[in-house]
Amino acid sequence: MSQINNQRRQFLKLATAISATVMSCSSMQVMAGILTDDNKMDATEQAVFNKMLAISLPTEGSNLVDPATLPVISTIEGALLAGMPHHIRKGLNQGIHYFNQSAEKAFGKRFTKLSDEEATKFVDQWAASDVAPHRALAMGIKKLTVLAYWAIPNTWAPLGYDGPVSEKWGLAKRGITPEPQA
Repeated sequence: MSQINNQRRQFLKLATAISATVMSCSSMQVMAGILTDDNKMDATEQAVFNKMLAISLPTEGSNLVDPATLPVISTIEGALLAGMPHHIRKGLNQGIHYFNQSAEKAFGKRFTKLSDEEATKFVDQWAASDVAPHRALAMGIKKLTVLAYWAIPNTWAPLGYDGPVSEKWGLAKRGITPEPQA
């Protein structure tokens, strides 16, 4: 198999893993684990998520909590990366680096160095791309960022949400309840 085909296959595997990871996070089921040096974010990953946070959740002029004042990065690390198998974590790392570097082709600099307007254009271009891995990376990174923000209880008050009703009403957890039988 040629080098290009091998790289393409690796990239498609990565995009599939990212898509599966993001979809599993949709239900906010935390994949608890222990955060180790192997699954912590490197500086580039942190910069990509911080840039995505800045463009995805512009709170200036609103009553929403400024994401810069919240532990969003540590929420991503603790709630997602800590429980991620090593091979998926490695693929996610490579995908984030690829995403960051790919902005150079269209904008002449990495994603983390783009202005907010340029970064928004880049994410929008990739989210609307005909290339499935581009869509998966752009939307996956954005979704993980936004989910981590809203997972922090301090962000709920401006929406008038005071937490899960099951806790307020004292409802007992019953595990996975079977569907009713007709």
